[in-house]
Amino acid sequence: LDGNVFADFLPGTGHATLALGPIARFNAPGILASLDRYPYGCTEQITSKAMPLLYFEELASAMGGPGDTESIRQRVQEAIGAVLLNQSSGGGFGLWYPDGGDLWLDAYVTDFLSRARAQGYSVPDAAFRSALDNLRNQLNYAGDFDANGGPYAYAMMVLAREGAATMGDLRYYADAKADAFDTPIAAAQLGAALASYGDQRRADAMFRRAADILARNRLAATGPEAQLWRADYGTGLRDETALLALAAEAGSQAIPSDAIGQSVAAALSSRRLSTQEATWALLATHAVMAGDAGLRFTLDGAPLTGPLVRAIADGEGTGSQVFTNTGASEATLTLSTFGVPAVGEAAGGNGYALSRSWYTLEGAPADPSQVAQGTRLVAVIEVTPFGGGEARLMVNDPLPAGFEIDNPNLLRGGDIAALDWLDTVGVTRSTEFRQDRFLAAVDWTSSEPFRLAYVVRAVSPGSYHLPAATVEDMYRPDYRARSDEGRVTVTD
Repeated sequence: LDGNVFADFLPGTGHATLALGPIARFNAPGILASLDRYPYGCTEQITSKAMPLLYFEELASAMGGPGDTESIRQRVQEAIGAVLLNQSSGGGFGLWYPDGGDLWLDAYVTDFLSRARAQGYSVPDAAFRSALDNLRNQLNYAGDFDANGGPYAYAMMVLAREGAATMGDLRYYADAKADAFDTPIAAAQLGAALASYGDQRRADAMFRRAADILARNRLAATGPEAQLWRADYGTGLRDETALLALAAEAGSQAIPSDAIGQSVAAALSSRRLSTQEATWALLATHAVMAGDAGLRFTLDGAPLTGPLVRAIADGEGTGSQVFTNTGASEATLTLSTFGVPAVGEAAGGNGYALSRSWYTLEGAPADPSQVAQGTRLVAVIEVTPFGGGEARLMVNDPLPAGFEIDNPNLLRGGDIAALDWLDTVGVTRSTEFRQDRFLAAVDWTSSEPFRLAYVVRAVSPGSYHLPAATVEDMYRPDYRARSDEGRVTVTD
């Protein structure tokens, strides 16, 4: 391993993680590193970044970056506090602010809090009781259903782990309503709930059902997974990893774990991952990972000890490193690299197109490549979907260094008389006007384009790089688009 691993990145920006042995099968270190770098922060994403750290403290610490184990624990504790800021008075959780009505998200966050308590983290009793009461109340008041039972399955799993579910209800749903749990993760979560109460026969039946749904979905697939709205933030890959994790945690042998594991490993190496896919892949790694017995490696001739992972940064000056497998069996090695590409990605997209334009406050088209200090411009982002995809989108518009956001509010139609034709989107889930960029979360299920607009000001003379604006389906991140890059010059 030498500096050539960073050849595609700008000097000094490259980082790499190298993993050996069982943790390398699903590339746990690389996924942990990508989660650590994930730039957005809704409740689901905060939870997803923290949950794996409950089980990978030593690994995360060995990777450098965040620091020692105590620092890792502090990050988890801060995440607990952050998600509780979005807990409503009724015990539920909102995606971007205190809210309710999303039972799957409620169960996911409560699952994290339950696991954190079991690992010795401090979770306020009142907040945790309120979260459990919310799950229990929503189950008690659920009407009869024959489909879309996923949120209820997750709620039952979390309640069962805490000894707060009703065994009769679990058996009723498994015996009379199994078809209502129509995704692999939903069937697996009901199986996990039954296993918590010792009903392994019914648990195994639900795990087998989850594996059967996976197999049917694969047979029915004719291409990339459709970009359909899922209330559980999921994909087929997320469901596969969740099934592996939950069946292993329950001690079930009812699923073809090796075959599913091979499918997961292949998928993880060939695509961008959502936070859901990444987190459940790490939970699966923890649940199924065998020990390192029999594995022997050396680094430049010296035996390796501790977690079989190394983090390398460009410019550390360590020179070439030679890793050798001195054990008796084959072992998996994965290498993940991160950095700023030396050659910028071309404008384009998959599933979307994105354009960025600029206007004066008088409504005339503007060229940001040459503007006077103090000039105010309207930045307009237009996103055009292809094929009517349904998605939770994040629009990310980084500012050139010489610009700042002038007014931390989205422009609406009519805000500026000369630009009343803009017809900007009226609903965003969240907007952030940061010092260096504009961010907007948009739930979009239409095939029509939408626009976002805001005002910037040129403040610092000089010539600056203009980064590309991007849009990304946060839960199917291969669906994305980016604009052109460029340069701006701010004159005195």
